[in-house]
Amino acid sequence: MKKHIKIFLFLGLGLIALVSGYVQFHISNENKIFAAPLPGYQDIKTANGINLVAKSGSNTEISGDFGFMFKLTDNVSYEPIGEPIIDSGFSGSKTKVYQFNPENPSVEKGVWVRNAGLYNGRSVDLKFVIDEMDFAKKSNGKYPSFRFFAVDASERDSMTNTPIATSWGSYYLMIGSGLYNHYEEFQLGDKVRYHYEFYYNDSKESFDLKGSWNFSNVNINKKVAFPFPTASFSDMYVRDDSNIGYKIENNTFEMTSDDEEVDQPSGRLTNLFEKQKYEMTMEYQGWDYNQPNPYPGQMAVLYSTESLARIAPSTPIVSGERNKAVHTDPEYRSLKYSILQGIADNSKENRNTKFRLETQVPDFYDIQSIDIYEYGTTIKKSDLFTITYEGTERSKVTMTAKDPTSDAFNGSLFDIKVVAVPNAKFQFDATATSPYGYVNAKDSTNEDNGYMIFEQAGPKTVAYYSYINSFLNIDNKPLESEVAKNVNGSDSQAKVLYEGIPTAQAKSDIKIPLNTDFETDYPFNTNPLPTDTENFFLKNISVDTDNKIDKPIKVAYSTNHPLPDTSVLGEKSLWLTLTTAKNVTKDIEVKVTIVPIAAELRVKYKINGNYMTDKYPDYVDSTQMIGAPINLKNIKSVVDTVAAIKEAGYKQTNTVTEEFNLAATGNTVEYEFEGTLFLSSSPSLLDFGIEESSYKAIRVNEAKLDKALIIKDTRAVKQKWTLSAKLIQDFTLTETNGAKKVIPDILRYNDGTDEEKKFNLAENRDLLIDEHTSSNEYDVSQTWNSKGKGFKLDVPGDAVKTLGKYQAKIEFTVNATP
Repeated sequence: MKKHIKIFLFLGLGLIALVSGYVQFHISNENKIFAAPLPGYQDIKTANGINLVAKSGSNTEISGDFGFMFKLTDNVSYEPIGEPIIDSGFSGSKTKVYQFNPENPSVEKGVWVRNAGLYNGRSVDLKFVIDEMDFAKKSNGKYPSFRFFAVDASERDSMTNTPIATSWGSYYLMIGSGLYNHYEEFQLGDKVRYHYEFYYNDSKESFDLKGSWNFSNVNINKKVAFPFPTASFSDMYVRDDSNIGYKIENNTFEMTSDDEEVDQPSGRLTNLFEKQKYEMTMEYQGWDYNQPNPYPGQMAVLYSTESLARIAPSTPIVSGERNKAVHTDPEYRSLKYSILQGIADNSKENRNTKFRLETQVPDFYDIQSIDIYEYGTTIKKSDLFTITYEGTERSKVTMTAKDPTSDAFNGSLFDIKVVAVPNAKFQFDATATSPYGYVNAKDSTNEDNGYMIFEQAGPKTVAYYSYINSFLNIDNKPLESEVAKNVNGSDSQAKVLYEGIPTAQAKSDIKIPLNTDFETDYPFNTNPLPTDTENFFLKNISVDTDNKIDKPIKVAYSTNHPLPDTSVLGEKSLWLTLTTAKNVTKDIEVKVTIVPIAAELRVKYKINGNYMTDKYPDYVDSTQMIGAPINLKNIKSVVDTVAAIKEAGYKQTNTVTEEFNLAATGNTVEYEFEGTLFLSSSPSLLDFGIEESSYKAIRVNEAKLDKALIIKDTRAVKQKWTLSAKLIQDFTLTETNGAKKVIPDILRYNDGTDEEKKFNLAENRDLLIDEHTSSNEYDVSQTWNSKGKGFKLDVPGDAVKTLGKYQAKIEFTVNATP
């Protein structure tokens, strides 16, 4: 009887890593094992242009540009297509299994794997699509199911309840039969056609992915095919002891092997590609030399990240961060960027001999922290590197792999977070040639308004690696990061918001009067600064960014420094605070000198509410020093003017402080006067002349005056007035012996009427009622004449008893008429 053992066979495809399997052997005890290839196939080692890889270490190297790998990270999620049966997976595991059946061929079947990997810094969505399932029904009348393993990211390193002795992460993207109670048996000729599509996660756009499919488990149980229109083997790599057989039909490359073991190096093939869609087919053949119709069996494909040939480290990808922190934020001006460094998951003999990564920030920054993670996870991997800084500024850092051959180091996509902060050399300069790279947008189309831009790729970030064996001698080869490649919507430039610092020049030779009160005597306008950007203390007020969004809008006395003591002469420091539109402040020191400077003294004269400066000009003195004692009573010009105004018929109506100390301002003194009604001139003598003694009556019609009788009205509003006279002594002769001789009732006043006024002693008589019209003065005596108005003397006959000089006294009074 022929004995057969059931075989678990896996086909691994992917970038660069090992696939583990449940290893059993199928041995026929009646027939010899044929050497590869199977009938109808050619030996792959003889293919024209094929790359043969040595057993002891790679004799060729694949560029790191093909180092893309799908990674099971915390960001991975699954979206089944076509409503498959969802199996809860293995006992105790969070992994799900999607089962697809060919019974409804019109429904699209497959799985979206979101954030399945990172390509040039951008997250990639992988779409797995089953194009056709050409399966025969099983003995129970049902079709076999085709399965997809949705491995939960939390279990990637777990080996709990796994079907075989490897972590759950090994089954990431696995398709086919499954394992143990999740396996499916296929019959001879069962065939599935499927493909993978590649999309950017952020834009959802398809793109050409550059990488490698790493086929493993090319064995006797299945044959695998993919389109091969070029018939070129230059992008294929196999071991130099490979037992793979191939054939090319209808522009399709098909391979299989007579190998009955699982995951042997001789059954591996790496295919480099660059395309939007990768197509392939898998067909069950279950080869058995003893049976024309082999038993049903399993066929499955695992995704592997291990390449057959050595893949170099990938070019570092720099992704600059846009730091929007404002000046009040602790993160303000921090320069941040990340470096993605892919290290291929090469087999042990193909791993790097040395690896280091260098990155550098401007010398006016210090690198504050370097944190290294496995991309897409919180797993920190800084311990895999020795991190050293160059120079006291810490502007350059070197990360050297402690052991580049270790399993922990390989197969990683390192996400390196760099944070740098300004050091003492930071002196912002917005000029075009400035290393600060400041972008001052001139219009709204430029998004980088107010940002410093630092290019962190190119020579700023370079990886170096060595790979030395008996075939290759690659020593200290540089991998310079690419400049301005789009990464997650950004690029390799780190952008740092800079809020402008206001600045100004202090004016010189500023003299401040003794005992000045700054806040009262020199107040600041709270409105926006004038366009001339100057004030009493400062000039050339500006901002170091020369950006209108940072313009200075306020000047004030600094609250960080006390105001100078102005009671003491000498040079002092006055501190002012400039504030911008973004509330950035800067204190500026201004040197001022406290001096006894001259201040203006001005005396003004207001008469009836007006300043009669044409007649009484202001008194101005600019020679006196502030603090000097002033006494207006000692200033002749002031005294004379006041006297003249009073003499002109005005009376002072206010009380003036005439003694004070001269202040910096407010040294104007004002005398106020109002007009009056008064006798500006009155005769002291009315001389009626000399008359001869006679018994007859004497009539004198006119007297000679020593001065005119003038009434003046300086009031602001002219009104009627009354002139009156009163005889306070009758005409009297005083003899030598002292005797008195009196002639009473002889004085008359003619006011132009028919009846003359007589004057009794002490009796007040109105002489005239009038009003000034065209002049302030009225000369009453000018209206008097011998034939009309005026004082008269009427002496009765025989009234004079004694000869001599008779004198009388008269009093004139002028009053406003109600």
